[in-house]
Amino acid sequence: MMSMNYIDLFAGAGGASLGLSMAGLNPVGAVEIDDWASDTYELNHPGIKVIRSDISLLSENDIKQFKGVDLIVGGPPCQGFSIAASNRRQKSDPRNQLYTQYCRTVEILKPQFFVVENVKEIMKFKLADGSLLLADFISRLEKLGYSISYGLINAKNLGVPQERIRFFMVGSKKTISPNFIESLNNPSQKVLTIDDAISDLPVPKVGIDSIEYNKSPINSYQESMRSTSKMVYNHEPMRHTARMIERFKLIPVNGNTQDVPIEHRNRRRGEVEVLSTNIYHQNHRRLDPNKPCKTITASFYSSFIHPYQHRNLTVREAARIQGFPDTYQFMGKRTTLSKKLLKKKGIFEDMHLDQFNQVGNAVSPIVAKSIGKLLLKSIE
Repeated sequence: MMSMNYIDLFAGAGGASLGLSMAGLNPVGAVEIDDWASDTYELNHPGIKVIRSDISLLSENDIKQFKGVDLIVGGPPCQGFSIAASNRRQKSDPRNQLYTQYCRTVEILKPQFFVVENVKEIMKFKLADGSLLLADFISRLEKLGYSISYGLINAKNLGVPQERIRFFMVGSKKTISPNFIESLNNPSQKVLTIDDAISDLPVPKVGIDSIEYNKSPINSYQESMRSTSKMVYNHEPMRHTARMIERFKLIPVNGNTQDVPIEHRNRRRGEVEVLSTNIYHQNHRRLDPNKPCKTITASFYSSFIHPYQHRNLTVREAARIQGFPDTYQFMGKRTTLSKKLLKKKGIFEDMHLDQFNQVGNAVSPIVAKSIGKLLLKSIE
């Protein structure tokens, strides 16, 4: 069987690499600016060197060490595009220019294929002159001699227990069907639920990161997620106050903090008598065990409450919902203050992607595996 070598740009914790490797492709390197995400990548992809750098600082020679790769995969960071950040979205955000660095790498290495992943909002984002960023992105890559297919993939159609619609673009030196990406969506696939994904995991214990299994897997998804793992790693729950737990108890399935009686609502910081006016519709939503999870994002740790237990999800539960096997361990701190607060307090050693960020930012390995298999099939 034919294989392919690939490099992973903006690799994060390595979700895309894991999926491509599961499909039978060989990683030869990765580029990732964040130290904690790089630690995670290197732990789970032993022998693969991560270049820990801003991609725009890499020289042509730095990039040429990967000459001969068949595939470049990567998702230029999307904070500048996403609706989740729309209120502070800046057209001048330097992260919006990272797609040009992706194109530069393709131009230098001239791989047979490339794959781009991003939030779906990339299709609408405009450059400073009012033109569409995606049109410029595609035009640059077509000028390099690539045939391109792009579209949206919902991860739940590929066996991921999550509603996760993401933009994917594939380029090929040979002509590629415009439907290459869309052909991956398989609505007839059995849709997996949160219960399907995490019901076999033990109840986590505060202060304990790794815990033994105490139930048997009840379906093939749980079996494949357990893989060869002997322990459940990254399964430490958040420390919630008694007041917070009381509030969680009152939130019904599909409800959130708005559904809680007034006396149990948030209080303003330092003012016991004054109700907080900040009620975020996305925060502390009780998940429906019989449906796929809503989209896991970089800051999901306060977004969801466990279907039955009165707490937020653990890193491991979210990793399961993303399609990471239990053998895949996440490094760095479990959670940190917001980057804004860290900067304000001068805690620069924590200015990295915590475990929740790493899981939420990742490409689902299951989706990446499907794309990898399709690419291999196209060269048979």
